[in-house]
Amino acid sequence: MRRFSQLRPTRWITGAGVTREVVSYHESQELSVGRPPWRLSIADLTGPGPFSRLPGIARTFVPIDGAVELRVDGETHRVAEATPFSFAGDSDTTLVRLTTPCRAVNLMVNADDPEPAELLPCRSPGAEFPTAAVVIALTAGRGTSRFDVWRPSTALDGLGIRRWLAVR
Repeated sequence: MRRFSQLRPTRWITGAGVTREVVSYHESQELSVGRPPWRLSIADLTGPGPFSRLPGIARTFVPIDGAVELRVDGETHRVAEATPFSFAGDSDTTLVRLTTPCRAVNLMVNADDPEPAELLPCRSPGAEFPTAAVVIALTAGRGTSRFDVWRPSTALDGLGIRRWLAVR
């Protein structure tokens, strides 16, 4: 398990906010052996601003605790809370509006991976995604806090967490 409170915040490439790396590309290779590498992070969203361009990367973005509005290559998308939204990393992307300061979970994979990792909401990761590499708690439970990261196992059901995101 990895506690969110122990993750070190780092500045975005644009300097407009901070992110916390949950799983690095290197660590993902140990978590999902034989699969293409991926990176998982949690960003603080405090106001409108541009996203960094990441050529060759495909991104999945999931806002937590609020809806956001993104403009991707000139097209506006309203992204509901806890809803995955995917886009190309080299797109011209701007956070246009947010309902409240919130956090977003980001999965980054190589755009040309034939079987990339996915970021999916679930209620019971052990049952829904027993082979997931990691899961992120979206609600607090017994002895846990929001955004703590776990390896899936049957023991997860006893934690009292009602919503998760799974990387599979």
